[in-house]
Amino acid sequence: MSAEVWILVATAVLAAVAITAALIAVRAVRTIRRAEAPAAAHEPTTTPSTRIVVHEPSTPAPVVPDELAPRVVEGRLVVPPSQQQVVQAALGRPGVRLSVYAHGFAHALRAESRDRIAAMMRREYRRRRRERLQAGRRAVRSSQPSAPSDQWLGS
Repeated sequence: MSAEVWILVATAVLAAVAITAALIAVRAVRTIRRAEAPAAAHEPTTTPSTRIVVHEPSTPAPVVPDELAPRVVEGRLVVPPSQQQVVQAALGRPGVRLSVYAHGFAHALRAESRDRIAAMMRREYRRRRRERLQAGRRAVRSSQPSAPSDQWLGS
């Protein structure tokens, strides 16, 4: 197979991986938002004039697995990242740049893009050639002395 086909296959695989990662990230963010929505609805409220805190009973505390609970290791507090922080790190700037570059690369390899780019280059080449020829003609005209008009009116 040619190099273009290999590049196209690699780009397609990369695009599939990027789409899968985006779908996983969207689902993770949705589950985080669903988990935070009930907690936000039951937050204590205060009025500006009095400091009365209203709590609704029977709201279970969020269950945190032991490996995600903050702990002290060698005198330092270790807090594992939240799911949202992990998603943000996974889809950070380098990943986005890579996917944008891969998308542009795949777009440039398409036949219609190649044809359009080749046509633009051909037009630019012809335009520059035309400008060079015109500049040459102007240079030739300016180097030849102009004849006096008497000469043409004749004797």
